[in-house]
Amino acid sequence: MQYGIKFNGIKVFENLIIDGHHRYVSSLITKIQIDSVPGQKTSATKIHHWMDVKFDENDWDTTSRIAYLNEQDAFYNKIDIEIIKQITAL
Repeated sequence: MQYGIKFNGIKVFENLIIDGHHRYVSSLITKIQIDSVPGQKTSATKIHHWMDVKFDENDWDTTSRIAYLNEQDAFYNKIDIEIIKQITAL
């Protein structure tokens, strides 16, 4: 976000984030506003209060998953994959 990379808006239903929790937290950290779009609450939706959330600092993404997501970001932003690789290497 801080390098100008665009992301999809977070999906919100009433005051619940349905999809985009990581994007929301990233927007708070970088102080960059991210769009929100309407989302739908389902029977699988669980409500958690932010004060109860524990951050897991383990990196769960594999090298191949990161490469895939970088390609998706490059496509979505219409920029060369090498720019994304440079940004993520910082």
